[in-house]
Amino acid sequence: MEKPVNLNEAIQHIKRAGEANVRSVPMTGQNVNSGLYAIEVLEGGQWMVVAEGMTKLTAENIITQATNRVICG
Repeated sequence: MEKPVNLNEAIQHIKRAGEANVRSVPMTGQNVNSGLYAIEVLEGGQWMVVAEGMTKLTAENIITQATNRVICG
């Protein structure tokens, strides 16, 4: 069973990391086209998962929302 995603916490991590240091990747064992994805940020030279268990589109939308300068101000 996967743990629930705290979107607010994930968005804060993404904002701190900046758009150049965030990526969405397929979770281990998942199909790249239809599987679940994780959002990772680069912290201290290592990629750290901040959210997982979502579709590719959802992961990309969260990253876009977190890095959108119009919304973030």
